[in-house]
Amino acid sequence: MRNRFKLSIGLALGGGAARGLAHVGVLRALQRGKIPIDIIVGTSMGAIIGGAFSAVGDAGLVEKNVREVLTSEQFRKNRLQFLKETKDQRGGMFFSVANLVRRGIFFGVSNLRPSFLSAEEFAHSFDAMIPDEQIEHLGVIFGAVALDIKSAEEIVLRTGNLRQAAEASSAIPGILPPVSINGRSLIDGGWVDKIPVLPAYYLGADIVIAVDITADLKDSEDYRRGVDIMVRANAIKDAMLVDHSRRIADVVVDPDVGDVHWADFGAFERCIEAGDEAASKVIPRIREMMKQERLLSIVRRAPGRKLAELHLQATHRPFTVE
Repeated sequence: MRNRFKLSIGLALGGGAARGLAHVGVLRALQRGKIPIDIIVGTSMGAIIGGAFSAVGDAGLVEKNVREVLTSEQFRKNRLQFLKETKDQRGGMFFSVANLVRRGIFFGVSNLRPSFLSAEEFAHSFDAMIPDEQIEHLGVIFGAVALDIKSAEEIVLRTGNLRQAAEASSAIPGILPPVSINGRSLIDGGWVDKIPVLPAYYLGADIVIAVDITADLKDSEDYRRGVDIMVRANAIKDAMLVDHSRRIADVVVDPDVGDVHWADFGAFERCIEAGDEAASKVIPRIREMMKQERLLSIVRRAPGRKLAELHLQATHRPFTVE
């Protein structure tokens, strides 16, 4: 029988491609600090790293696999490297697509096929990080967030093949092709849920730790071209989504990776260390929350828990669990 004072700890891992490698350091610090993780919900790279940890239960092994993949000749040959800009051009994924539009490259490729990279290129690059297992058999409750491009629904994948779910959650529109699962056409979940805090509450977490690895929102020169205005507007939209998730989380981890370009996977050492450092800072607070026997009565009144309960009762739910 479950101890009624045993709190379920949930981890909401945000999207941000290469910046998401900070999640490896976060998991390493939490495991070193003996913080038990019962539930993980990830978006995009958060789904890849979170799924890998949910399967093997060892941050050290996840880190080893990540390093092997990112330093391999196979990974160096993929076209993600082409999407990196110089330091003074760093920005989000939307910025990279807009940059390709400016150069006429994106339209040329996207008119001939559904994405800049093929599904095979993605699989060769990332499948080695993720065990070939079924989500329902993992040692940790796990959910991967994706967007159904047809129905416009946020989907939390709770069953099926782990690799396929991670691929769906990471399918950046225009860069990677949609993934077909259960008749749905799924793309990167970050377009609707940058840090999946609410799904973590939904899956039963009493305390949710959110990891925010979004890009810095910096001002720039005058926005005179339409494509620059579009990029800026998208960045502001992302910042608003992130702010909403941060407000309802119990603890927020802020790795210092906001200036890392999303396609700069060569920065993995810096990202991992930044994740470890940021998570180490919040461990005392998490321990203090776990110690309080009265916390179960408190969390039922917490904003995140209340929101989850309200959404459960709503006719039109904000996401669908499958």
